[in-house]
Amino acid sequence: MKTKLLAVATIFLRIIGFSQVDYYGPESFGEILDNSFSQTWTPSAVASIDNKKYVVILDQATKSNVIALNSSAIETIDVISLTDITRGTYGSMMRSIFQLVDENTHQENDAGGGSGTYTPLSGLYKANPIMHSYFSLNSTSSFGLNSTDGGTFYVSSATNTGYLLLEFTGTASSTAIKAVEQWTYNTTSGANEENTAWTDKYLMLNGSTLSWTTAIGSATNFYLADATDLLDMEIAAGSEFNPLSVAYQPNATAEIPSGIKSMEDSKIINLSTDLDESYHDQLGNSITATTAAMTVVDAIETTLISEGASLRYPKEFYLAVRENMLSHTIQSSDIYNGIVGKNTIEHVYFTNASDDAGVPHPFMVIAAHAVSTRPNLLVDVNRPPGAEMGVGYAQSSVTRNGKLGDFIIKIPLKDYGLTSTLLDNDLSPYGDLASEYDAKHNSTTTKSVYNYVALASIGVAVDGVTIYPAQNNNLRFAVEDAEVTSSGIHVGGGLELHYHSDGHAYNGNGINLYNIADFTGKNHPPAIGMAYDGIALFGKYESSFASMLGYGTALDEFGGHDHDGFGYHYHAHTQSVTSSVSPNPVFDEHILLVGAWKGNINNIPAFDYSKSNQLKEDDAISRYAGVSYATLGVKELLNNDNTALIYPSPTKDKITIEVLTPFDITITNSQGAIVRSFKASAGANTISLEGCSNGIYFIEGVANNNRFIKKMIVKK
Repeated sequence: MKTKLLAVATIFLRIIGFSQVDYYGPESFGEILDNSFSQTWTPSAVASIDNKKYVVILDQATKSNVIALNSSAIETIDVISLTDITRGTYGSMMRSIFQLVDENTHQENDAGGGSGTYTPLSGLYKANPIMHSYFSLNSTSSFGLNSTDGGTFYVSSATNTGYLLLEFTGTASSTAIKAVEQWTYNTTSGANEENTAWTDKYLMLNGSTLSWTTAIGSATNFYLADATDLLDMEIAAGSEFNPLSVAYQPNATAEIPSGIKSMEDSKIINLSTDLDESYHDQLGNSITATTAAMTVVDAIETTLISEGASLRYPKEFYLAVRENMLSHTIQSSDIYNGIVGKNTIEHVYFTNASDDAGVPHPFMVIAAHAVSTRPNLLVDVNRPPGAEMGVGYAQSSVTRNGKLGDFIIKIPLKDYGLTSTLLDNDLSPYGDLASEYDAKHNSTTTKSVYNYVALASIGVAVDGVTIYPAQNNNLRFAVEDAEVTSSGIHVGGGLELHYHSDGHAYNGNGINLYNIADFTGKNHPPAIGMAYDGIALFGKYESSFASMLGYGTALDEFGGHDHDGFGYHYHAHTQSVTSSVSPNPVFDEHILLVGAWKGNINNIPAFDYSKSNQLKEDDAISRYAGVSYATLGVKELLNNDNTALIYPSPTKDKITIEVLTPFDITITNSQGAIVRSFKASAGANTISLEGCSNGIYFIEGVANNNRFIKKMIVKK
């Protein structure tokens, strides 16, 4: 599996032409877990045993035996050595980290709050592995230590379920671990219920065996080491991800809504039922799909050239991005209905639909679950967005759980040009943050690259998670409100993950969307996403890689630049900004996408559609996502110089080609195979298409110095 992932992630890395820029994406989290991790670490106890603390649990006597998840079985707990962490892999290190989560963390913890019934923290903790936050330490029926599903979508079908509530009887430097309650999922009630037969038990380490015992004299004392010394994942008050020192909000966590479907039932997995047959071969992640995608991109390039247009970037770039996007798989049980091992992006395919005037508008279409591959740490967000509309924040539950999304994101391949000024792009059909804020607050806000932006996502990362503007709907940077995790991610009211900030620039901990290890041996930062205006997004420039192409070329206010003939593109970057909130601290804002688009969006059709429901829209919308469509009228003029009339399209069994002079005609399918070849005489030529299956075909005509390449659709 490792070999395959490496091959996928590094395919097409060097593209010769233009500026010899390395096009590549970041390593997937699955690859990172297998990478070597080496750190000199002397365990240091956490200052206190508190809610949300990250710990490594070692035996107190030698501090050399560590409790860790098994490398392949989530429910199995192993005892590993300290050197398995400090001289092991990122995977062995992360599987040894647990978070202590008070049983009442997700309840209203403020006596004066209004988001639910006041329920104070109890001091009894679940011990949740950081890699799988919906799982907790538990006991087998024979009182061995295991890890079980405490509440994912799939808990009803799990063999072992629930969790233990733990009490730590000493200090972090030396404590027994007492399990005072056991809770198990009841498939009838659909809830975790207390096992009333459980009696207090203590965790005991005997050699390499961990078990629960009722004999307090047999209990082992453990040492709770501070895991953040190994992996930087906390957000300190006053830091760049919490510059206003916003306190942790005690609001209740919003419940996961009913009606959520399993990942297998996601609308984006089985797209073939909605798409035109000609696109089916591109679906999934296989050599066949890659070959089909390459063929279609070749045809798109030919079509655009024949229309006097062009791709924004070399076709090899789009193929490289596609391959990287399909390399990311879920490695953490951290989203309610996600499944470990499944792709975060199911399909990346290319469409070549034309509008009713015959003008082509090709897209790279990304079918994404909007789920990251790594732990999201949503419980750590100090001030998550409120989940209820029309009430004050204190009365609203907040979003600390996530679910899968069903995104069909279209990235325009055609170069529609760049704007000259901020307001060149007309956002009136879609709305913008500044105007929405003014309508709500009866104010007049000066438009800027931060607020003249879309109301929701403005791009997509290579892991399939959408990217939002750096500022939120309060016209503050999201980090000012302490809304994001250490990876720059959070969920809004829809419980779907999205990025607001660059986690790598914040902590550089090696497990972000992209990481410093990605830069080694390359001459440009990695491609980490695509904005909806068709402009590519790359990682930030690093001072330790100052020789990279474009390093000395300043970014404009949109966060982009052009260098070495590469073409305009965005970069993640850091800006020094002053908070608009008293006491107005100056802090470094770590930006993925600024917000405003530099690419001209005014002529991009079906621009404001990014969810799977667009597949059911009128064909003026759905065609660009790959749904079959009919053109208006009987005849369609398929080229701009009146060389040929080709009709009807779609057609069932024949096509008529009208030309003014004789042409040599070749008809190929979307895979490039020739299905008809003949000499058309001047006038109308009717050709049988018997034996041609449904799909898109390309008609090429050549006569002396004249040439046209046009498209037709067979739909029986």
